[in-house]
Amino acid sequence: MASHNKKGRSKRPMRDFIALEGYMLNSPAWRSLSLNARCAFLELLSIYNGRNNGRIALSARSLADRLPISRATAARAFNELESKGFIEAVRKCAFNIKSGQARATEWRLTIHFCDVTNERPSKRFMHWQAGKFHLAASCESQSGFTREPQTLTAQ
Repeated sequence: MASHNKKGRSKRPMRDFIALEGYMLNSPAWRSLSLNARCAFLELLSIYNGRNNGRIALSARSLADRLPISRATAARAFNELESKGFIEAVRKCAFNIKSGQARATEWRLTIHFCDVTNERPSKRFMHWQAGKFHLAASCESQSGFTREPQTLTAQ
């Protein structure tokens, strides 16, 4: 039997939890994600502690160990999340042959403030549309992230 305080609330400390907002779950981008990409997003959210957005280090190999998937499938899940606007790579992975040190890619969740750059949540996934090519923004880009797909005409 659980013990409660005078107001009827449990005395046990609150455990960690992951909040998934309804607007995100109802977005076309979330609905189009594969199950592996959804699980990868949940793993990234489980590492996020409220102060480390932009420094969430998770490699494809570590994700493959956390989930029962291959490393290639984990890499595809990261690519899918990044292309649909749920995550952004702040610092890419690296490996130094001389020292043998490896560094995992550090990710930023676009639903939260970035603790590295102090950027507001971009929520790029809300602008994602099915059937369009989604390109990463470059320094020269002024018009946005998407362009219309090229169609072949029958002759």
